Amino acid sequence: MDIKMESKSPLKVYKENFKVHTYEVDIHNRLTIQALAQFLQEAASNHAALLGLGVEYLLKNNRTWVVSRLAVEIEDLISLGEVITIKTWPADTEKLFFIRDFEIKNSSGKIIGTATSYWVFIDTEKGRPVHPSKNEVTFDYKDIQRGFKRPLTKLPPLENSLPSKSFHVRYSDLDLNNHVNNIKYIEWGMEGIDPDYRKAHIPFSLEINFLSEAKYSNMVELSMGKDHPGDFQHTLFIDNTEICRIRSDWRTT
Repeated sequence: MDIKMESKSPLKVYKENFKVHTYEVDIHNRLTIQALAQFLQEAASNHAALLGLGVEYLLKNNRTWVVSRLAVEIEDLISLGEVITIKTWPADTEKLFFIRDFEIKNSSGKIIGTATSYWVFIDTEKGRPVHPSKNEVTFDYKDIQRGFKRPLTKLPPLENSLPSKSFHVRYSDLDLNNHVNNIKYIEWGMEGIDPDYRKAHIPFSLEINFLSEAKYSNMVELSMGKDHPGDFQHTLFIDNTEICRIRSDWRTT
């Protein structure tokens, strides 16, 4: 099967507006980083559906998209009630990865953030990735500019740390694929930051490596590390096996 997106297609770049609701902000009425990541995921999913690669196609053809890496960088705060615009597009391929970039604008049209995500296209029957070179899914990357200026590499492991918190995977944490929703990993990771610190700081950079999958009823352990002031490492484990590495950078509000 070969799905081709023509270079002149209006679907090559997708835009969607998102209004910030009360359940998506912190105690200072600022959009949380996990809620922003949810917006990015929603825009990516909606664009994939318009390209013919949405849930209906995936279920019919025993395929799924799995996000492996995600990075978000924000310059300005986003407040309750604000409407932001997310632009997203398939940007490139690298080894096994299909790369999707994002641009985030505030209600005045100013670019206030960028993001990128690395996805693996999975054959669910065989349980193996479908390499981009197989051309089962193809995009026209001609004249495409990257929205995110640096490549993502594997985050380093966390050293010399002890578990700080634990989380029991609940049924409500699962998504339509019966997998733990990606946003839950961010929520768990952020719980390692001291509440008093969070009251005066906000994450302006977040990078995630998804390494393995948490499943229903698993007990997830969180360990924390710190490279320098404002720069935190978060690692999630199940039975001493890493499932997720996160790096967050914070600044005062």
